[in-house]
Parts: sequence; structure tokens; C-alpha cells
Amino acid sequence: MTATLGACTGAPQPHAAMPMARPDPRPVAEAMLADTINKINQHGTAHATMSGSLGVVGQLNADGAVRYRGPQADLALDGKTRNTRTEDLAVSIVDEVGYLNTPLARPDATKPWLKISQDGSDFGSKLLSPALDQLHESVDPRATFSGIEQATRIQDSAPDTVDGRPTTRYDLRVLTEEAARTATDEQQRERFQRAAENGERELGYQLWLDESGLPAKFAATTKVAQAGQVSLVSTYRDWGSPVDIHLPPAAEVGIFDDLPPMAQPPR
Repeated sequence: MTATLGACTGAPQPHAAMPMARPDPRPVAEAMLADTINKINQHGTAHATMSGSLGVVGQLNADGAVRYRGPQADLALDGKTRNTRTEDLAVSIVDEVGYLNTPLARPDATKPWLKISQDGSDFGSKLLSPALDQLHESVDPRATFSGIEQATRIQDSAPDTVDGRPTTRYDLRVLTEEAARTATDEQQRERFQRAAENGERELGYQLWLDESGLPAKFAATTKVAQAGQVSLVSTYRDWGSPVDIHLPPAAEVGIFDDLPPMAQPPR
């Protein structure tokens, strides 16, 4: 009887230790991204071809140039979009202000260029600035990865070619919770925080680097407010060569204070 009572009333057993979180086995992309960003800054310019979906604007195919200037990237593109029909498109982005020239969004007959500002209160800016921001970021890997290099993992890498040039393709994953904590840019932090809250633990990107460590190609897909899904591929060439990026004449630039005439409800 004593033995039985002793077994029932002995010293409490220690709680089982909580299982340790398994470390992420994937390499951190910090060193590779830091080197790539440094080389982009050193060369300063590139010619680029872009293709994919620009959300509400439609399918995009365009060719142009980029100038990397401090934290900014100035951009000029000429090409075509296709939504219900194919239309010509020209885009300039200078000092983070965008200018769009397309028959689908023309302020009036004398002003073919639509001005789109990030903080603009006009209808055109509110509708199109998210898509234009994503277009802007899609030609500038620095805007995606600067400040979150430590929160980016290399899922996979393999030899590949881009336009006949030997490259290495990197499949990258941004850990959204960690990126939301470490991002230095407020808009970046908010974007990654929203993704984490929506259950997206990781966001995927693909980056192709040439033999000198410069981007040969960059692919990104993002859900953008007001614009829908923006999925773009940028292909780069002629790093460091002269580029021509100009503003449209001020007399040819307008805005949409309200809905454009073709979108006005019937009276």
C-alpha cells in the first residue's frame, strides 16, 4: 500500500520542453543583394525592356531606359498596352512624379500627357499611382530589396541564359513578418505588414544576375490597391551607357480632377 501511495504522490514531473523552432536552412540573400545594389549604383544607368500585366492599364510591352540617381530611379518607356484594344503608351517618371501618354487616359486634345503624383488628390493620381509605383519599382530591384536584405532567403539558384547571355537565376523569398520589422521605408513596412496579416508569410521574386553581378532580368508579381495584380518582367542591357530621359513639355501635361469624360456616368 505504501509503495502504491508513493507512486501516486511522488514529486511532480517536470513539464516537457517546448520544441525549438527549426532554423531556416535557406541561405540569407544579404551579401548577394548588397553587392548587386552597390553595382547598380556604381553603373547608374541601363536600358530595359518590360513586359507583363499592369493591372487596370492592361498588358504591357515597352522598351526604354532607367537612370539610378541616389535612392531614386528616373524612367522613360515607349511601347504598347492591350486591354480591350491595343494602344500606344509612353511613360516618364522623374523625381518620383509620373507622366503617362496613352489615348485611354488623355486629359484633352491639347494635353496628351497625364500627370500622376503619389500624393495627388486628383482622380488620375488616385487611380493610377499604385500601378505606376509598381512599374517604377519593377525596373529598380533596389526599391524591392534595400533595407530587407537580411529578411530575404535564396530558395534556389541555377545557371540560366537571358537573351543569349550566361546568367545565374535566383529564386528569392522575402519573409514578410521579418521584413515588416526591419524595412527602413515606411511604405515598404506597410506593404509587408499587410501581406503578413493576409496570411502571405513569404513573397517570391526572381532575379537573374550576369557574370559581372549586375541584373540581367527581374520578375515580380504584386497585388496593388486600385490596380489589381501587377506582374512585370524587366530585362536589362547596356549597363552604364548614356540614356535620354526627359520631361514632357509643361503645356502638354494635364490632370483628371474627376472621372475622365469616357468614364462619366450617363446623365
